[in-house]
Amino acid sequence: MEPNFIAFKSVNYITYIQNYIIQFNFIYSTFTEHYSYKAEPMYQQKQFGISPQSLVKLLESEEEKVRTRARKSLVTIGKQAVTSLMLVLENSKIYKARWEAAKALSEICDLKAIPVLVKTLEDPESDVAWLAAKTLEKFRKAAWPELLHALVKRGSESVLLQRGAHHILRKQKAEGFNDLLEILRKSLESGSVPESISPAAYNILERMKKPSGLGEASHPK
Repeated sequence: MEPNFIAFKSVNYITYIQNYIIQFNFIYSTFTEHYSYKAEPMYQQKQFGISPQSLVKLLESEEEKVRTRARKSLVTIGKQAVTSLMLVLENSKIYKARWEAAKALSEICDLKAIPVLVKTLEDPESDVAWLAAKTLEKFRKAAWPELLHALVKRGSESVLLQRGAHHILRKQKAEGFNDLLEILRKSLESGSVPESISPAAYNILERMKKPSGLGEASHPK
């Protein structure tokens, strides 16, 4: 047997064992939860030395309790886990993993996740897209530039993007923008002319560039 092949097999075996130990620790901590209600996810992370990169792998577990505990640990880690969660949300082909990642990002609420959350509005699974919309709604005006740029580029073509944007903007108000927001909301409504979406979004972006627009309150009422 070739030495390189043996080394390759050894590395794969070590990786398999490491992943098995990580999952065992989480299953064990889930089993013992009844006897230790005060156990904190961050304590478990320190105890077992689990990184965010390892935790996000557990979001693909078939065991719901394993996924839930991994998500809660990632939320406890906070902003340091955002990049890993964004990669799962954008690239994972496993629906449950994307849902868990979207749920974690909704609780962490880091502005860095906005671009990926806007893309997630077009996720084929409606509850994943809904979580993204609810999170972007929390960001209010901070989410506008990324969302509006997406509407300018593909707002007339993507029904999923239209629905998500309408949900996000349906109750938002901001001084100096309410007239244009109302036009955009009407354009996003079902049955409206989709070709009117891009110009409506573009007009808001242009107004945001003006000094008066930049001086408006960043938290709509």
